[in-house]
Amino acid sequence: MSRPSKPWRIVLPSPDGPIHHPHASEAAIQRAVEGEKLSTTATRITIEKWADGHWGEWLCWVRTPNGWTAQ
Repeated sequence: MSRPSKPWRIVLPSPDGPIHHPHASEAAIQRAVEGEKLSTTATRITIEKWADGHWGEWLCWVRTPNGWTAQ
């Protein structure tokens, strides 16, 4: 598969399978994650980056009783 035009994506868990929100840059993904933290009911927000021909986890945010923690 060739490099996608939006090589960053947010992945949210869902009962019907993961939901992907693609973004064009690291700055765009960081802004989008801040919005997701405020609006999602999910307990995990995963950021993936396209590299070397596949998607790989770049950062994961986990909801804790004290807010969101990066892992």
